[in-house]
Amino acid sequence: MLFRSRRGGAWQSRCVPQHRLPVGSWGKVTVSRRGGAWQARVYVRDGDGVRRQVRAQAPTKAAARRALAAALAGRARPSTGLMGPSTTVNRLLEAWLEHVRALGRVRRQTADGYAKIAAAIVSPALGEWLIGEVTPAAVQALILDTTHGQRRTVRTILNQAFSYARLNGAITTDPVSDTVVPAAPERHEPDALTADQVGALREAVRAWGRERRYGPRPTTTLACAVDLMLGTGIRVGEACALDWEQIDLEAGTLRVEATYVDGAAGNRGVQRAPKTDRARRTLRLPDFVIVSLVEHGPRDSGPVLATRRGTHMSPANLRRSLRAAVAAAGLDFEVTPHTLRRTLGTLLARELGTREAANQLGHADPAVTLAHYIAPEHRGPDARAAIAAFIDGGV
Repeated sequence: MLFRSRRGGAWQSRCVPQHRLPVGSWGKVTVSRRGGAWQARVYVRDGDGVRRQVRAQAPTKAAARRALAAALAGRARPSTGLMGPSTTVNRLLEAWLEHVRALGRVRRQTADGYAKIAAAIVSPALGEWLIGEVTPAAVQALILDTTHGQRRTVRTILNQAFSYARLNGAITTDPVSDTVVPAAPERHEPDALTADQVGALREAVRAWGRERRYGPRPTTTLACAVDLMLGTGIRVGEACALDWEQIDLEAGTLRVEATYVDGAAGNRGVQRAPKTDRARRTLRLPDFVIVSLVEHGPRDSGPVLATRRGTHMSPANLRRSLRAAVAAAGLDFEVTPHTLRRTLGTLLARELGTREAANQLGHADPAVTLAHYIAPEHRGPDARAAIAAFIDGGV
């Protein structure tokens, strides 16, 4: 910047180095009186790298400052601005999650899940660290301190967030790429209920619904929910999102068109799109499910599994009621909504094959059904005839 000053009887010009503002930031605010008003002004370096002066005018000095602040807040922030090695991990996570949601390449409940785990696990451990301070050792330690079921998600969050920081020029190398998630412990095979256990469970939820207790008024809602999931294999979110318009009792069919998401505040409730495109399907209802729906009281519209206020029951509330019913009956086996889904998947795979079980459960890949929804049958083949023939032939 060129400055002129008087030395003796002559004027001198001299060049003073100008501090270069970071992209997306501004310098010192100046407020002065201009005519009958106050004017606040400041130089801003916009997202295109160009330095510009922003002005705001108001009757009072304080109002001029507020007007300038509003003008600055309204200026577009560059995607790479305000991020560098001194940015905190919390700020990086916030910017990355905004980026993920804006791209729309993951479903809303997936982004909500990232946000929930970031807030519960990553932020308490690394949130106040500067991203330039985070080392591979610190990330690896966090992964190892996390329960196994969430380790891979924690690493995914950190890997994508630091890749975003590198993309924006905040760092040159990321501290996550060399970390590893330990091998999973031996997989717990899916448990499917036996016929006797199914009978005991159905009686338990009906007895629980008939008894008077403190809290929610006894209803047939839980019994109907259990029969729906046992008879169709639908997900708990799909069951909670069901409306009577999606059930045709005369035809004996049910249309899966929505799911209930237990997400963060503001993202909780029924989404008119199932988990995947494959999940949108029409299922036939077994007779016992139709009887249960009729006993529950069919209506022209509204939630099938409704609260006393007439809203959709949430998956969390359904799970809570199921646990209470199982405990009240003293059942000696564990039951979750997923147990009911696995029970039907196991039955269908054995009777109709894995492909049909996958179609019923709404899986695009039968391998998912086989790995997670079908309890193995540890029984050798009936090879008695072949063995006998071999032995007899050698005699």
